[in-house]
Amino acid sequence: MKCAKCGAVIPDNSRFCLECGSKIETKKNDSDNIFTRRIHYSYGNNQSCGGKSDIVVRNGFVYYIVRDDNRFEIRVAPLSDNDNIQTLYSVEGPGSFASCINMVEDELIFYEHSNEDSITAVNVYSGEKRDIIKGYAVDSVWIENELLLFTEKGCLFSAGINGENFFEYSLPFKIEDRIFGYNGRLYVISQGGSEVFEILYGKNKYRSMEFSAGGDMIYGIIGNLYFSPSDEYREKVILCKSIDSLEVNNGIKDIERLVTAFEQYVIFSRANEKSCSFAWNVQTLRVYKLNRYLDLIPYSFSQALSDYILIQNERKLYKIPAPVFFQGDEPVFDDERYLFVEL
Repeated sequence: MKCAKCGAVIPDNSRFCLECGSKIETKKNDSDNIFTRRIHYSYGNNQSCGGKSDIVVRNGFVYYIVRDDNRFEIRVAPLSDNDNIQTLYSVEGPGSFASCINMVEDELIFYEHSNEDSITAVNVYSGEKRDIIKGYAVDSVWIENELLLFTEKGCLFSAGINGENFFEYSLPFKIEDRIFGYNGRLYVISQGGSEVFEILYGKNKYRSMEFSAGGDMIYGIIGNLYFSPSDEYREKVILCKSIDSLEVNNGIKDIERLVTAFEQYVIFSRANEKSCSFAWNVQTLRVYKLNRYLDLIPYSFSQALSDYILIQNERKLYKIPAPVFFQGDEPVFDDERYLFVEL
C-alpha cells in the first residue's frame, strides 16, 4: 500500500507511514476492501479458451459444438470411443449460432442465437431446454460457484444458474471478450490498453493486476497468473505473478509466444527454434524441450487428462497420449490415429 500524503510504499495494514509519520486511515467495512475468497468450483471451463470454448470435457465424455451456415449441433462422444457420437441438440434457421459451452450438473449451458439471443441450458439426459438469460448477444461465458458471468460488447453481467439475482457491473472501462475466474474472482483484460483487472463477483469492486497482457491469453494455475506482457517490453518473456501479493515469482525469457497452458504446464515457443516448442512445469520450474513445434491459434482448447492431452487445432480435436505429446516426434496433427472428432 501507499501513503496518501507522501506516496511512500509501506507494508499492508500499517497504522503510520514509515517515511513521513502520517496516520493511515483504514476503512472498517471489510467487504469494501477485502476480496472474499470462495470455494473454487469452475464448471467445465478451460483456462485456455477465456470463456469462449466450443468444447467441454466432463465425466468421461466430450461435448462439442459443430457449426455450419445457419445451423449448429451439440454432439457428445465418450472419451473411450469416438465412433459412438450422438447429437444432443440442433437448431437450423437463418443466423443460427452457438458458442461458449459449459456443463453444470446434468445440463449443458451455452450461448445460442436462433430466433433471439439467449443463454440456454439443455439437460443431457432428457433433452429438456430452458432459457436462463434472454436478450444478450454474448461474447464469453464463465461459470463458477453457481454463478454465471458473461460479457456483451465490452460490458460484464452475472446471474445465478437459475437466472435470478441478475447483476450488471458498472466499470469505468470496457473489457475484451476473454475472461476467466479463479477462486471467486474474475480476471479480465481492458479494451485498448490490455490492462489486466481482478473483479469481485457480484460487486463493482476491482483492482489492477499491475500488468498489460500481450496478444496471447493469460492463464490462472495454482494461485498464479501466467502471461506474456504487451509489446512495450523489449524482451519477450513469460511471467508468473502471485494473485495475492502481485509479486512476480519467476519467468521464462527469450520466448516468441505463450502457446497454451493446462494443469501445471505452460507451452511456449522461441523465435530462434522453429523445429520445437517447450513445456514449462510451473511446479518444478523445469523446462522440457518437445520434439515438435506447436503453433495453435489463441483461445484454442487444450486439456490434460490422466493419460492423454486434448488439443484443438483448426477445426479438429486431437486426443494424444501424454508420452507421445511430451516425448514423441511424429507429426501428431497429420496422423489420423490421434484425431478424435471434427468440429
